[in-house]
Amino acid sequence: MTPYLINNQSVNIFTSPPIGENMYVLIKDNKALVIDPNGSRDALDLLKEKQIEEIIIFLTHEHPDHTCGVPVLQNNFSIKLVCQQICAEKIACKRNNRPLMIAFILATEDEKNGTNTEQAFIKSFEEYECLTDITFESTYQFNWQGEHFLFRHTPGHSEGSCCIVWNNKVVFTGDSLLKDMPVITRFPGGSTKQYNAITKPYLDSLPDDMVVLPGHGCHFTMKELRENAA
Repeated sequence: MTPYLINNQSVNIFTSPPIGENMYVLIKDNKALVIDPNGSRDALDLLKEKQIEEIIIFLTHEHPDHTCGVPVLQNNFSIKLVCQQICAEKIACKRNNRPLMIAFILATEDEKNGTNTEQAFIKSFEEYECLTDITFESTYQFNWQGEHFLFRHTPGHSEGSCCIVWNNKVVFTGDSLLKDMPVITRFPGGSTKQYNAITKPYLDSLPDDMVVLPGHGCHFTMKELRENAA
């Protein structure tokens, strides 16, 4: 776990191997807000230690590395799940929640290292489905413990991707914007055309001082991203 002070709030970031997806946790008054739960044991221990009574879960998209922690939280707490409509439809089906990308990365590492982590992972993996409480098509606003969140559908990386702006100062981008790697649009449901037509113009409109909390990698500002690209 790495705690950061962002937007004058303590944000706990849990990064999980093997592909380094980020899970974000905010805690206020025995309530928690979790973005993209990845099943981190440390996160579960923190939430229990803080005697959390209720958890709101936001998903930036439907890929299993960003949803696999939903059943873990559901089995331990009272939760409410919020995501884009297409994302909700995808994660309601067990078949769509199979972690094929994680297995592929593990297989690649096994080939290099002579290990057998892929098979161990597959044997330990339990199928799951997620039922969503709140869905939206294009945009949605949500208030939590005095904090304001604006959801916007940003397809391209996946059909159900969204960005979530927090108090007009921070944006959770999932895999729709990363600092040191290009956005992948070749996965099933991805679309370079939609990304360029809808998502890229939206991201380009974000102000320089907007802090980006991505699905992978360290956080950054839009100004830093633009300076690195120049």
